[in-house]
Amino acid sequence: MIKDRIDVIYKNVDDLIPYVNNPRDNANAVDAVASSIKNFGFKVPIVVDKGNEIVTGHTRLLAAKKLGMEKVPVIVADDLTQNEVKAFRLADNKVGELAQWDFEALENELGGGGRH
Repeated sequence: MIKDRIDVIYKNVDDLIPYVNNPRDNANAVDAVASSIKNFGFKVPIVVDKGNEIVTGHTRLLAAKKLGMEKVPVIVADDLTQNEVKAFRLADNKVGELAQWDFEALENELGGGGRH
């Protein structure tokens, strides 16, 4: 069942617990994510389970800490079972790898011409 409403709340970064078995190595992305947060704001909340363990958003947490942020936006996925949390954690990290770039559209977006 899809929730009609999702509440974004702010939590202290020190209250969030990184998932110990996180299969992603986020180190190379931290600077880029920190730059994005600095330039555009924190637009994608971290998702945690009911125990404050991170479901998705490990890199965003590391970036927030790098920027010296004390609080970050969070969605509490308290409607998911432990198995659903595990499946969501993996799906969220994997689905981006399935997309491909349309290089003509990308060139156009970056101002290099292409289609209109």
